[in-house]
Amino acid sequence: MKTDKIFADMLSTIMNFGDDINTRNSVTRRYLHLSTRFDSTPLISVRKTAWKLALREFEWFLSGSNNINDLHPSVRHWWQPWADSNGLIANNYSIQFRDFVGHHGSVDQVKYLIDGIKYHPYSRRNIITTWNTSDMINQSTPITNCHGSLISAFVQPDKSLHLSMVQRSSDMVLGMPHNWIQYWAFLMYLAKRSDTAVGSLIWTGEDCHIYQNHEDAASKIISSDLSAIKTPNLIYRPTSEDFKADDFSLDSEYKPLISEKLVMTI
Repeated sequence: MKTDKIFADMLSTIMNFGDDINTRNSVTRRYLHLSTRFDSTPLISVRKTAWKLALREFEWFLSGSNNINDLHPSVRHWWQPWADSNGLIANNYSIQFRDFVGHHGSVDQVKYLIDGIKYHPYSRRNIITTWNTSDMINQSTPITNCHGSLISAFVQPDKSLHLSMVQRSSDMVLGMPHNWIQYWAFLMYLAKRSDTAVGSLIWTGEDCHIYQNHEDAASKIISSDLSAIKTPNLIYRPTSEDFKADDFSLDSEYKPLISEKLVMTI
């Protein structure tokens, strides 16, 4: 099934069967637990996805920096509301990926995952998380991590790599499309670093919600004619061992059906 059809069906499920919930920052229509599997690039084309900006954000996550001044200027404003006067954000994704602190010290989880895939490919312990409870409940943490709640890597006997990501909270219209392409790119990066082949991305959303001010956009997506949409494939040509957004490109022109901008709910 095409990515856009999967996306539209999920939005339809939430709109038709979800419950209205009063949350911290808005009324949302919420549906609990949605899941899908992608065997090719999950780039949503029914509505414009800022895919390169999403990868620039993910580059920052994997860099280990928690200062927005190290984030590409084109996406710095995404994180500005939560940064202090020096640009610092406590306990963000970067810290959890690269400096996860537990009882026995600090762990570079990305290195741990790559080493596990390379040297213990059939291990059931190739799991990392961006959710560090002690950090997330810390009052100095301005925003808690929504995606990467559980990231598991599996290698099949044919040396294909499969990545599973559980997302505890999913802003389905505006945020989640970026997360799908981010974790597909992460899968490609991990496969290259571990000498495996790109397999599939399995995505599970727990609290899947549509903000009240995004409901019109969701309805427009649901009612769109998806038959003529063509989704480009993501291409990865690494220039170093680091995750770099500019190492990724699309194999054909990206022509989203809907390009209107939406306001992020903070």
